[in-house]
Amino acid sequence: MIDSIPPVVIGLKTLTLLLGGLITYFAAKAARRTGATGLALLAAGFATVTLGSMAAGLADQLFAIAHGDALVLENALTTVGFAIIAYSLAASGGLE
Repeated sequence: MIDSIPPVVIGLKTLTLLLGGLITYFAAKAARRTGATGLALLAAGFATVTLGSMAAGLADQLFAIAHGDALVLENALTTVGFAIIAYSLAASGGLE
């Protein structure tokens, strides 16, 4: 199944996972160091967005879930992740 995906998409998904994981790591590390709830939420939000990208690929390629359903899964997790990120910024005083 994976041979039907253009290599550029595989490359971009890989970069998304690497960068999303890196952002999550740095935000979680900063949250632990400072004890800031907003940073912990930021890490959770980026982890959710990154998980959505990974879960959609796994669902599509490994578990043979329909492409449309995998896309819905990815977009649902991205939406939830961005909502968490927005809340983390608001909780950190971003709306003042």
